[in-house]
Amino acid sequence: MKKTKSRSEVVLDKERARCVLGALYESYRHEKKLFQHVSRETHAPQQKYFPVGVSKGSAEHCRWLFFATMTDRREDSDRQYASHERLSQKAPELYTRDVIKMAPQEILGLLKSEKVGSPGQSARYWPRCAETLFEYFAGNPLHLYQEGGGRINGLLDFKRSKQGDRLPGFGPKILSLLSLFYEELGLLRMPEDAFPVDVHVQRFAISTGIMKSSGIVTNEVAERMLRPFLCRVVYEEGWSALELSHAIWFLGSRLCKGCYRSSVSKLLCPVYDQCGGSISTTMYFRKGLWDFSADRHRKGGSSDFALPNSSPLFLQGAG
Repeated sequence: MKKTKSRSEVVLDKERARCVLGALYESYRHEKKLFQHVSRETHAPQQKYFPVGVSKGSAEHCRWLFFATMTDRREDSDRQYASHERLSQKAPELYTRDVIKMAPQEILGLLKSEKVGSPGQSARYWPRCAETLFEYFAGNPLHLYQEGGGRINGLLDFKRSKQGDRLPGFGPKILSLLSLFYEELGLLRMPEDAFPVDVHVQRFAISTGIMKSSGIVTNEVAERMLRPFLCRVVYEEGWSALELSHAIWFLGSRLCKGCYRSSVSKLLCPVYDQCGGSISTTMYFRKGLWDFSADRHRKGGSSDFALPNSSPLFLQGAG
């Protein structure tokens, strides 16, 4: 299938990024607005779900995160990691060297049974990734980040070999995300060029005017441009990429998704006045495209009713 190409120029506004991201970052660090109600330690999926009986940060936990993160593409993250928690009890061999010998069809059946996202693709990728992990890195995914000079771009070069992709499913977003998980466990520092540019980051950048265009832009182009751009801003401002990533993810998954339906948004959103309205993600999920000319969702709903700050109801429907 021929890939769709971006059909317009993309502009990234650094001064606006400093302003908008700075407001979000400070709100997150000081636990204001939305961040009075959500925290990484309590609400982040990778913190909520992990194999029963396994210690956080252990070798087993690191390997589980390696495979679970591989399947975290355009899916609901909470459901993904909850599925892997159940799967680790049902079929623990999936997260060990034994999976190398398993047929993709057998893996597919197990993934489908626990509703892991993109099961067909994940089942094809799983044995090859396991082979690389156990044969090349002795089963320790932390060693992965020593390749390529400890940079995401170096790891992308490592992926490519004469025998094919060594780590299918591990693009820059997944490699960045996995390094973020290991950093929050205190096991390594995220590479300087790591930033998980998922749907929430892309939507946030477009909705707040950090990324501008006049037509159609592919997900790949948006990701390729935003990752180094955000890394530069983070470095120049002295921010933590881990904390900023979480701030954008929580805002996107807990609030932006329902901003146009809820008047509580204006009370909880740290950048409400700096946002032009959330851009629709319909084309992103259907075709991997952003249509910058599309109408934006109006902000804050149409009702005068607002939930009190103590109410957990605004968290419902997160995705």
